[in-house]
Amino acid sequence: MNKKLIAFLSILSLSISLPVIPAHSMENGFDAPVDGRTVPIIVQPMGIVCTGFLYSERIVFTAGHCLHEMRTNQIFQDVHIGAPNVTYTASSKRTVVAKSFVASNWGNFGWSDEINFNPTGEFGIYILKEPIKVSGKVEVATVEKVKQLTSSSTLVTNIAYGKQLPTDSDNGLPSRTPKYAQFPLVSYETVKKEFDMALSLSGKKKYNMTFHVLQVPGGPSTCSADSGSPFYVKENDKFIYIGPVSNGIGGAPNCSGKPWEDSKMYVGAAAAYDYLDLIAEAEKFVADNAYVEPKV
Repeated sequence: MNKKLIAFLSILSLSISLPVIPAHSMENGFDAPVDGRTVPIIVQPMGIVCTGFLYSERIVFTAGHCLHEMRTNQIFQDVHIGAPNVTYTASSKRTVVAKSFVASNWGNFGWSDEINFNPTGEFGIYILKEPIKVSGKVEVATVEKVKQLTSSSTLVTNIAYGKQLPTDSDNGLPSRTPKYAQFPLVSYETVKKEFDMALSLSGKKKYNMTFHVLQVPGGPSTCSADSGSPFYVKENDKFIYIGPVSNGIGGAPNCSGKPWEDSKMYVGAAAAYDYLDLIAEAEKFVADNAYVEPKV
């Protein structure tokens, strides 16, 4: 396989920190505005592994692989959620996760010989033991809304907590400051058409993310531990939630610690509208298991 095709097919696996050169969160992004919804996901003893979005005071949306240990497919235990939109340090306040909801069609993330570029069931939900106060309202974007945003070239917002520079530390542990960028949506049909030939030549047979955003060399790019971070648009005080960051296909990403030297990157995401039954199940659990304020 020639070098150009190898670069063309490079995969960005967003939740794995790289062993030699620490990745950056939302490289070339900006300090995030306060949306009150975006939170770091902390798995003990690993630290921050992903980013999530507070759909409600006790429900956190994220990517499916942010609930699993990717090499074993085991569900993470001892998970905590950090406070929204603040720099996370080792001493930051954290909220315990009481339960997780996993899509029934969760698929292997790609550790087999026949790599599934983007797994199925790439949507997951964490339920918090205690509520985190939120403002505004959230709606899950419909199929029609996503199509409208795509056709109108609307930029969608992404805020994430990924791995950052080792100099940003607290007691030797990396801190995390949420970063911000906006990206244009790209249709599944566009991405699939562009990559069909390359996928065929490489022997990779599956590609099934529902929608994508375009990231270009020199611009912002999602990186390690940005997985699960939200794509959304805001209309007045209402969040229109589209889905969580998953992984990408295309040019070499800059979150490897190297300059972005190649062509554009398409970052795929599961569409939340495909998981309305799972969301309803999570909402029922919260309704049936109301939080009781402890007596002082």
